[in-house]
Formats: sequence, C-alpha cells, structure tokens
Amino acid sequence: MKSTNQLAPIQSARGVAVLLVALFHTSQMGERYYQYNFLGVSGLGKSGAYTFFFVLTGYLMYTIYHGRFTRHEEAGRFLLKRFIRIYPLYWLLMFVLTPVYFLFPSFGLGHERQPGVILKSMLLWPQGVPPVMGVAWSLSYVVFFYLVFSLFFVLKEKSAAALFSSWFTVILLNAFGLIHVKEQVLLQFLFNPVHLEFFCGMLVGYAVQRKLIRGWSGWWLLIGVAAYPLLWLLFLRTPGLPYTDLLYMAASSVLLAGITRLQATGSRYMKPLVALGDASYSILLTSLPFLSIVDKLFRGTGVPEQIGRPAAIGLSLVAAVLLGLSFYRLVEKPLNVRLRSLVGRKQAEEAEGADYTSEKAGFR
Repeated sequence: MKSTNQLAPIQSARGVAVLLVALFHTSQMGERYYQYNFLGVSGLGKSGAYTFFFVLTGYLMYTIYHGRFTRHEEAGRFLLKRFIRIYPLYWLLMFVLTPVYFLFPSFGLGHERQPGVILKSMLLWPQGVPPVMGVAWSLSYVVFFYLVFSLFFVLKEKSAAALFSSWFTVILLNAFGLIHVKEQVLLQFLFNPVHLEFFCGMLVGYAVQRKLIRGWSGWWLLIGVAAYPLLWLLFLRTPGLPYTDLLYMAASSVLLAGITRLQATGSRYMKPLVALGDASYSILLTSLPFLSIVDKLFRGTGVPEQIGRPAAIGLSLVAAVLLGLSFYRLVEKPLNVRLRSLVGRKQAEEAEGADYTSEKAGFR
C-alpha cells in the first residue's frame, strides 16, 4: 500500500474531480431554481468526473489486491470491507432523506415515495427510474464491480480471462451498434460501457506494475487534462455525440497514467485538494441535498435579486462543498473509526483510499 505522501497526487486529483461533480450539480440546480445555466455547463450532461472515479477505483483495486488473486479466502474479506465502506454512510443518509420526500413532495419527482423504488435504492439495485438519492446510480456500478472483482479471488486465471473477455466483447459490440441488447433494465445495466471504465483502470494498474508507462509525466498529464475541455467543447457543439463514456474513459486513463508517474510530494499547495479528496464521498452524497436546501433558502430570502443569479449560484456551490466537508469531519470520519474497530484496524487501513467512496467516492 502506498504511503500518504505517495497518495497525495491521487487524492488531489480526486479532490478536483469531486469539485467538478459539485459544479455540475450546482449548474443543474441553478437551472431548476433560477432558470440560469451557470457557466454554461448544464447542457453537457456528463462532465467525465464519474468516469475518472471509476477508472481510479479499478486502478486502486488492482494495485492493492492483484497479489492475492486466486486466494479463495480473500473473497469474503474483500467484499465485507468494500460493502462496509459504501453502505453504512449511504443508508444513514437514506434514512434521513427518504422521509423528506413524504413531508415535502416538491423536493422530488414522485417516484421517490414508491416502496419498490425505496427498497431497490437501499440495496443499490439497478432500476428504470433514478434512485431516491440521485447520485447513487454510480454506487450501483461500484457495488457490481466489487462483486465481479471478487471473482479474481476464486477463479483461475484462464477462467477469469475467458469470462471477462466474453463479457467485454458483448459490451463493445453493443456500444458500437453491432449487436442490440434487449431493452430490459438489468440487461442494459449488465452490458453498459461504464463497466469497462473500472477494468481500464485495472489495465493502467497492470501497466504501472509492469513499468510499461514511460516518459515524462508532464506529457501524460498535459494530454489527459487537455482532453477534458476539448471533449466538453465537442459535446456542446455536437449534442448526442456517441461513445461519450468511451472517450472520457480514454482521457481519464491517460490522466491517471500521468498522475501515477508523479513523484511523491507533501506540498502544502496540495493539502486543500487532498482534504477535498478525503471528503469526496461525503461531498458526493450530500452535494445535491445541501444545494437544494441552500437554493430554497436563497430563493425564499431574495438573495438572487440582491446579488444576482450567478453570484447566488456560486455561493450555493461554496456552501454545499463546505457543508460536505463538515459532514465528513462530523459524521463520515467518526463512523469510519467505528467501522475500523469492527473489521480490524489493519484491514480497514488497507481499505482506506481503495475505492472511490471513502476514497472518496464520486460521480458524473
């Protein structure tokens, strides 16, 4: 496992990604409450930040666990640690937020009060409508990835290679329109190109471990960073452009390759971004609820009329991020301490930073 200093560049990148997620959430809420497209980004649909989180998750999982593949006894321990990192905090927020949709129906779209939707949302089971907590769609993919990843502990290498190559082939054929998967929720979920993003991260981890990534890290970083705004411009100019996830996946992989080439650093300039990276799961889960509360307060007190809609939306972004940081320190961090005592300090520390949840997890 890498030291804290060695993880600083990765945590900083995670911090930037969660800020990007919060920015897009803010722009979406600005459209809803103020009919204003903040910074003109709400029309993009996807920012690519979730893709980076997924690629990073695959990279970290491979980096930490590849030496234990084919050890059957590791599968159960792995899943226990992974699920403990995701579900308790998520359930806590679900128990708090679900009653809100019954008390204040205007906060939702209506389906949030249906028992079946609530149950599937609690389990992170794929469904045909958005989950009660909108951002939880990404956790469904993360949980499924962990289930699939656990097969590396129980299958022989050749069996795993045959299984996953067949699965990836169907995903790619469907993505490029060469075959058509039936329009059924679970089938569409199973063969969604999003799954490839995790395994692309694993491929980056394999390349790093084999020292196949060469050259100056700056070139990798420059190409990876530049690809994002170029893709945003492309998507704005060409609405409905196909292969969005695959393009973001390529950009995220190049960016991650550059990050892994960076030397360990404890620079004080990275500390704010590292702090955001540490709190990214909390910010991810709470940004929309906090934004909704802040925007309703602003609108009810006439803040947009006093300072202008762009300034009000910008302030709501700052407020949501700060509240997310506070939630991490007051709720998630103490909860993680308690969870460590349940699974063992050594095992929990190994899990720390390994997924995009406390890991600080994220979204698109």
